[in-house]
Amino acid sequence: MKITVYLAASANGLISNKRNVPDWLSDEYGQGFMTISQQTKAVIMGKTTYNKLAPDYLPLKNEGALVVLTHDTSAQPAQPNVVFTDKSAHDIVAMLESQGYSKAVIIGGTATVSEFMKARLVNELILVVEPVLFGAGLPLMNGLDDFESHMSLHDVKKLNDNTVQLHYRLTT
Repeated sequence: MKITVYLAASANGLISNKRNVPDWLSDEYGQGFMTISQQTKAVIMGKTTYNKLAPDYLPLKNEGALVVLTHDTSAQPAQPNVVFTDKSAHDIVAMLESQGYSKAVIIGGTATVSEFMKARLVNELILVVEPVLFGAGLPLMNGLDDFESHMSLHDVKKLNDNTVQLHYRLTT
């Protein structure tokens, strides 16, 4: 299964501000977020990301699969295609593949990205770099002290006057 991480980051590499409010994201990021979700039809996220998006801003309505990593697997989903799970990254991939999906996108957050990176399941990283600096916030990954992965730059796009998109492929 091809897994892509699609996230926005500040110019100093944080994926959320200390307030955990996404008021710094460009419209172009949002458009890309929706496009990649529609293309893959399988979206993976953590519960904090889900709580920010549900119910009105989930990228897939009643199609595809929205997989939410959480310890609260008895939570009530906002729509029928939402699955709350505490399964491992490998188990989630197996579940999605058994449902016929060949690609998925991870849209947040730190713990979810970290788990899939640690399991070496991520193939691509698309990072939308927004023109903002945060003194504190969430890193892309956390708790992976011995993790190292090399990437090759596949594409660079200027999305607007101040925002760029970096598309990397993980090579190791």
